[in-house]
Amino acid sequence: MKQILLLFLFPIWAQAQVADSIATRIMLDTEVVVAAKKGFDVKKFIEIVQADSVFEQAFHRLRSVPYESTNEFHFFSRKGKEKASYESQVTQKSVGDGCVEMTLLSEKVTGNYYKRKKKHRYYTAKMFERLFYRKGRHCPSPKPTTPVEHSRMEKYVQQLKKLIYNPGKEVNIPLIGHKTAIFDKKMLQYYDFRIQSRRYKDDTPCYVFTAIAKPKHPNKTVIKYLEMWLDKAELGIISKKYHLKTQNLAFNFDINMDVDLIETPNGIVPSKIKYDGQWKAPMKRKEIARFLLTFEY
Repeated sequence: MKQILLLFLFPIWAQAQVADSIATRIMLDTEVVVAAKKGFDVKKFIEIVQADSVFEQAFHRLRSVPYESTNEFHFFSRKGKEKASYESQVTQKSVGDGCVEMTLLSEKVTGNYYKRKKKHRYYTAKMFERLFYRKGRHCPSPKPTTPVEHSRMEKYVQQLKKLIYNPGKEVNIPLIGHKTAIFDKKMLQYYDFRIQSRRYKDDTPCYVFTAIAKPKHPNKTVIKYLEMWLDKAELGIISKKYHLKTQNLAFNFDINMDVDLIETPNGIVPSKIKYDGQWKAPMKRKEIARFLLTFEY
């Protein structure tokens, strides 16, 4: 029983230890220093940032709530010339029994976006469609009783999803995984941390947590920049910006993501997903793209 209790408490203890380490080295702007003197708990704030699961849950919730979205995808050559584009409007509606149905309202395609029979030419577009869209009707399904076997590429995609959904946590990708765990005690030395008091675009007072990779150690980090906006009233995450970059035998990518969240009657969901970057997976051509997905609920 004592061993079980220790296993349960260890992650909480480890998280608190890391929060202590960050709190001793973090830079605070003047307003945050004043707030700390009046009771703002810097260590507790860091623990909230570490433990964030709202962001990942918001992405998953997209699969089950009604919305309308506008989507823009643009692909470029290495010289910066646009090779293909795709613009669309879709709606997702509840159709009972927990099911949803997605309908394409309009689309516009240029260049070589598709192969024959409307198959995706660009793996990036295919992956992002799998992350955020499911065409047609879908209903909740029971969890499989036996583990699902995936190909090596499929396993990498699953881990890349984890990296996009929850930057800052460790992923199981060769030569990358441990470098994404920026809140691991061994990784703290490679980052500068700060908390600022700023106003969000709708004038909401926020605390902004930032982790910036030190330029002296480019090969030690994958997350080069992470910015998290939390509203001061509830300390709820309303926006994240992050820059992911690495180059090795398994993957080569340089990606910027900018995601805004919004609270709805169905829970917290993304209102904007912006992507700008390039990546090359094993056995795939290098792809350079920009996406903008916006959602209305």
